[in-house]
Amino acid sequence: MEDITIQILITEQKNRISTLQYHDAMLPYYDYPDMDLYYKWLEKAKRFIEINYPNDKHIGDFEQISKQDIWPNQQAKLLAILEAFAALPIAIPHTKPSTKKQDHERGPIQVTTNINNSNSQTQNQSQSLAVELFLEAIKDDLTGRQIKELKAVVADADNDLQKARPGIIEKLKSFGADVASNIVANLLTNPVIWGGL
Repeated sequence: MEDITIQILITEQKNRISTLQYHDAMLPYYDYPDMDLYYKWLEKAKRFIEINYPNDKHIGDFEQISKQDIWPNQQAKLLAILEAFAALPIAIPHTKPSTKKQDHERGPIQVTTNINNSNSQTQNQSQSLAVELFLEAIKDDLTGRQIKELKAVVADADNDLQKARPGIIEKLKSFGADVASNIVANLLTNPVIWGGL
């Protein structure tokens, strides 16, 4: 079985784009010398991003652009989307996450896995697992008091997370230079996160 990574897909497309051929017909068009390889690459790319970035809102963009006629711009856009997934691999969901209050007591995180034939169930579990991993990393390095202080910053900004962002950054800095780097290190050293890099 072929080992496929986002970098392999990107490199393959970068190399292919240079072979794009223009045909000056009654209706001008572009194609590749071996369209069969291009179609195989395209389907592998679609499957890769659907599996590795479930529910990401840009999967639809990739799908829509892939259905357009082959033109240099269109091919560059497909490549750009893959490069964006590689550079920023956290999935961006279609909808905003729930603002339901979370219990912030320290304790082990329990992950329940149900095997089901439903893709949406698997995708929801993947997203829930990702959220749980982030919460675990944050709880490991912040005290209950520090979490309350961060919540107060958000409350002062009328629960607008974008407005609260500068205050959150300042508050994290006030906790000490190591706090933010420890949170990031905890995330990166988690086997599930590391395996996705």
